[in-house]
Amino acid sequence: MRNILFIILTLLYPLYPLFSQVDTSEYGLYIQSYPLSTSNFTSMTLDDGKPIRTRGKLLDIEFSLWVRQDNVFGSLFRMITNKGDNIDLMYYWASNTGSRHPLLLIGEEVYLLEKEVRVETWLPVSLSLDPVTGKITLRYDEEEVVVSSDIIKGVKSVRIAFGHCPFEGFTSDDIASVNVKDILLKRDNREIRFWKMAQHVNDTCYDEISGSPAVGINTKWLMDDHITWLKIHEQTFDVSPSIAYDPVNHRFFAVTDQEMHIIMPPLEKEGEEYPESSIEVFSIVGGNYAANAPNQLIYIPSMQTLLSYNQTEDIYSVFDFSLNSWKNQQRPSKEHNYWNSTVVFNPKDSVLISFGGYGHYHYNNELLFCYPFHENRLMKRLNLWAIDPRYSPASNLLNGQLYVFGGRGSPSGRQELAPRNYYDFYSVDLTNQSVKLFWSLQDVPRNEEGIPSKNMIYDNNDDCFYVFMSESGGILMRIDTLHAVLEPMSLPIWIEFDTYHYIYTNLFLSHERQKLYVSVLLSQVSGESLLEIYEMNYPTISPASVQQGYVKAEQSINWKGYLLVTTVMITIVSLLLISRHGRRKASMRKQRVAKVVPKAPPTDSIPSTLEEETRQGHYNFTRQCICLLGRFQVFNKKGEDITPSFSRTLKSLLVALICYSASDTRGISGNELIQLLWHDKSREAAKNNRNVYVSKLRVILEEIGGIKVINQKGYWRIQLEENVLCDYLEVVKLFEAKENEQVEKILELLTRGAMLPNMETDWIDIFKNDLANNAIDFLSGILKDFTLSDSQKLIIADTLFQYDFLNEEALQVKCTTLYGQSKIGLAKTVYDTFCNQFEASIGVEYPFTFGQVVEQTK
Repeated sequence: MRNILFIILTLLYPLYPLFSQVDTSEYGLYIQSYPLSTSNFTSMTLDDGKPIRTRGKLLDIEFSLWVRQDNVFGSLFRMITNKGDNIDLMYYWASNTGSRHPLLLIGEEVYLLEKEVRVETWLPVSLSLDPVTGKITLRYDEEEVVVSSDIIKGVKSVRIAFGHCPFEGFTSDDIASVNVKDILLKRDNREIRFWKMAQHVNDTCYDEISGSPAVGINTKWLMDDHITWLKIHEQTFDVSPSIAYDPVNHRFFAVTDQEMHIIMPPLEKEGEEYPESSIEVFSIVGGNYAANAPNQLIYIPSMQTLLSYNQTEDIYSVFDFSLNSWKNQQRPSKEHNYWNSTVVFNPKDSVLISFGGYGHYHYNNELLFCYPFHENRLMKRLNLWAIDPRYSPASNLLNGQLYVFGGRGSPSGRQELAPRNYYDFYSVDLTNQSVKLFWSLQDVPRNEEGIPSKNMIYDNNDDCFYVFMSESGGILMRIDTLHAVLEPMSLPIWIEFDTYHYIYTNLFLSHERQKLYVSVLLSQVSGESLLEIYEMNYPTISPASVQQGYVKAEQSINWKGYLLVTTVMITIVSLLLISRHGRRKASMRKQRVAKVVPKAPPTDSIPSTLEEETRQGHYNFTRQCICLLGRFQVFNKKGEDITPSFSRTLKSLLVALICYSASDTRGISGNELIQLLWHDKSREAAKNNRNVYVSKLRVILEEIGGIKVINQKGYWRIQLEENVLCDYLEVVKLFEAKENEQVEKILELLTRGAMLPNMETDWIDIFKNDLANNAIDFLSGILKDFTLSDSQKLIIADTLFQYDFLNEEALQVKCTTLYGQSKIGLAKTVYDTFCNQFEASIGVEYPFTFGQVVEQTK
């Protein structure tokens, strides 16, 4: 009955997407082209590059197209017919006018469109093929071209590729810079495929009608711009600067006591990348910088004022851009007490509000009201005893409430007494200073420590806050105001924070540009500092919402949905009837079999026979497991095979983390990982690729549960909890233990097969060879030290052959065993196959005859 229920649930699972929707307001496939190298061009093949049949009917392809200005030249998509002819939609450059126009290429026949290409807007495009009449119709941005061609007549199928065409003999190097979405295929006016190009699984997007994959190379998804931080500026300093942001004029300030750096990030990309930021640098000629520690700087948009502050001494200084000087004349003289406090400005009464901070080995929980624009009004200090002392909290001022999240500190305020990171969320009523605790997390979220940015961003539409956290090398988090939830809202940046002495981050929002910005300042004890600025599209979306199910049904409830439901219901009834009938027949078969099958004789070889152990098994490889022996296969916590989720790169990344974690407790260094998987890319591109793929891997591994990918002190490793099984890690652990009572477990694992037989690279071969050597020594020892049945000998011999196909001991055992069972012809076949492989590999004939092989082990 459980099997029947499993089948029913499997059938019902595809119906789930009928009732769920994901906001995909900005989506599509971004096709990378020139000026990147051809190795980085995007390719997207529909139906995984397999032929799409016409069945003698009209075949239509419709899609939406956004032409980018980068490279309006070359191929947009290419069709290859079963007869080996090409049909291309391209762009060409009119040399006499310098204008760009669409071009339809059928074989070698060229058909030009008159209308000039419109860029930076979505355009409707469709192409129709009639294999009966040979007519082909192109509709592009309201212009239509209709031609007849013998090439189209009788076409039985087509293969379709957008961007770079990977089909052998039909590759294309000139690729247009476009975005595509909503790709619809119709046959005989019936919709058969629909690739939205929104949600996806790595490089694959599944169509929402039949679940057919569109498989890409070098894919870039527009949705990912809402979850991916893009570095737009990097700069080094000899001393640690203070950072502020002006959202009105879109400029960053990096200020030391001697210099002012005004950083103007680029507005738009030029081609595939952002141009460098423009930087204005000038010396500060007068006045005194009020701050006595880094990052005591704030820009006040309502006053268009850059303010430096010093809470310890209650002094402030406004920068005069007309004179390039500070207005304050008082020089700071005391050491700071409010390092990494969180600060907001209340424009209602021009008050600077500060909470927390660190100084002289103490954390504090002081709430400060500072009056930089009120002459002779002294700072007001209050202790918020309801909140533990801390530094580096995040805050936001909203409707008279100061919202505070997280930080690092201790209940006593003393640095030496059990400091910890906090994950709690408060509000402080600024009228009466009353404190309200919304929630507090006692355990570290996702088992990885993190400190928040200086400020939070409030989202009025979703009634939540966003904060940048240092965990995972930098990630955006969503703070739920009512529930104790921290939800990741970006992919990690993977900055190696632990290699720096001082870290400062702050989060900013530009409503005008719909961008989030994060400034990251990384400093050493010497003062040498690195400033990095990242941006991400706003509003944000959850990375989990980008992941697409493997097979999706129609998104809307229409006749196809009803038909599917009806089919499932009929199937359920049929299965129940079959199950009932099957139980009767099974009962009758059991009665008959019980009368004719003799009881197996006992054996006194290995405590339990290998057959029994294989059948009973110490391990469950049907859920929460990663298998490298025999073949690569992964099952999630529900028992579903999620192997298709792993692209070639993701598979290599997972295997590398597993293998190097098994050989070194630290794992693999970040640089070595780059050399293994992205050696052909620049260092910056390689680091970006590594970080993106690690993020994708973590998302997939969450389906298994109990697996962590850890980055610590420049090394990467994978950690599995006890409920998660990896056959390779298990057998390595058992070999290292060298305990005789583990013989049956090792045998069960080794008989699964050789390690990753379909992955051939130099670095994997090292681990394969180590495992093979251990396996051969172990299996050889079993043959010598144990009394085995014939069936056990044959299984061990076959296992030896999997690890060493020229293993002479395996040959001798298998041939002798089969010969002893009077299976002489089969024994001779084994011998002949071995001799052929021996000669092909070594170049000489095998020196022993069949008779000698059989005699050697008698």
